[in-house]
Amino acid sequence: MTKLRIFGLIAVLVVAASIAAASAQTETLRGHHDKGPADLELTYTKWIAPGFPNLVGVVGGDIVGKFGGAVYERTVNGNLVHLDAIYIVVAPDPSESFTAHVEGTEDLSTLTAVLDGRVVDGFLKHAHVHVAFDVITCTQAPSGTCFQGTISVKPSNRD
Repeated sequence: MTKLRIFGLIAVLVVAASIAAASAQTETLRGHHDKGPADLELTYTKWIAPGFPNLVGVVGGDIVGKFGGAVYERTVNGNLVHLDAIYIVVAPDPSESFTAHVEGTEDLSTLTAVLDGRVVDGFLKHAHVHVAFDVITCTQAPSGTCFQGTISVKPSNRD
């Protein structure tokens, strides 16, 4: 009888641990879908189309969808270009779509850029956005030039 009780206790502990693990996984997913504390890591490729200042492309990673946007300001100073832009991530689930305002510098000698900003509308509004990209050659763009990189979104405590 003692062995049966121990086996029963072990079975109950295994079931309880499984329920706790499933609950934790659900909370992690809920954090992403209910605007919880989850960070978003996206990859993207964009290009200028149909013409400057319009941007189109695709995103992957935590959200697989479409990219849109526009460059508000592009000021060249030697090898450095100041960029001020709007990025739009269009997710299959509209509740995960967002618009971010970013600005920063592109280095024409290294063909890299770093921009920072905030989500101004949609999913994770007010979150900090960090963008890095490289200038690459591609077949998607009419000009043969694409911009490929990452978009990191870190939620803010602001409402």
